[in-house]
Amino acid sequence: MALIIEVLSKQHKVLERHRFSEPRIRLGRAFNNDLILYDKHISPHHAELVQDEQGNWQLQDLASLNGSFTRPDVRVAQQAEVQSGQLCWLGEQALRLYDEHHPVPPAQPFNRVEQQLRLFGHPALLVLLALLLLGEELFGFWLNVPSEGQQQWSRSLVNMPLMLMGLALWPALLAIWARINQHEARFLPQLGITFFVLVLMALWQGLMSVVNFSLDGATAVVWLGEFGQFALISALLTANFYLALQISALKRMLLATALALVISLQGVAVNLLLDEQRSLQPAFDNSLLPLTFYLNKPTSLAEFNAESEALFRQTTEARAEKTSD
Repeated sequence: MALIIEVLSKQHKVLERHRFSEPRIRLGRAFNNDLILYDKHISPHHAELVQDEQGNWQLQDLASLNGSFTRPDVRVAQQAEVQSGQLCWLGEQALRLYDEHHPVPPAQPFNRVEQQLRLFGHPALLVLLALLLLGEELFGFWLNVPSEGQQQWSRSLVNMPLMLMGLALWPALLAIWARINQHEARFLPQLGITFFVLVLMALWQGLMSVVNFSLDGATAVVWLGEFGQFALISALLTANFYLALQISALKRMLLATALALVISLQGVAVNLLLDEQRSLQPAFDNSLLPLTFYLNKPTSLAEFNAESEALFRQTTEARAEKTSD
């Protein structure tokens, strides 16, 4: 009966898988072993796996320096029987043993969500999203910097590649984390997802500016903007974790929502603190837009003058009544 041996990492991820048909399998670092292991704590001829007459496998330690174990705290004195699917250790190297008839889990269908997310790594889409981010940044800079600020324009153009590199740090960290855990890095899809959500955030902020302008700075618009930012951050983190973490979908969503909530609450707290500090000093509102962006019916000049005269008249009458009292 053939024996399958899996060589595992310290996190018990499969590094190698070997199939042996011989009744005796030699294990160790020496090159004349049947399975050559690389761990420095393993002796040149460390152990053997021997099949007895009943077809059972016995792990025999060959007087190795650091010992062989069928459990983390159970050292093999001379030999010990091992079962299919059991873990054993040679020094610090973990192995898992299977006989050839050991059942395997059923095949899993392709994950459609994961396949769709991986499409964000297409080079053409990455270039398009990067250009959209750069265009949005240049447009915002054009709105806020005077035309004569040539030096500021030059500095902004130089900083554009640095901005893209900074935005790529988060996908890079996720890719590194995935590789550490023996998973596919998927850096390009992570980068595409991040760029796509940042473009959506820019569009959302633009939409909120138009709505805020039309509703004369209503408080509800501010909270709607914050909720939209929270939803987009939560969606970004959920997609990132879907590709980087091998955990259940529910755990991914809960983790992403919790982190998005922390980030959003920090932004709201900073805004509230700054609003309190600015309440005692003049503030410049640069959110004025052309009249074509005003969604309400604008007030004509005659109506504005009539409303102003009525307001002054009411104020004068109220002052007169207070003086007479």
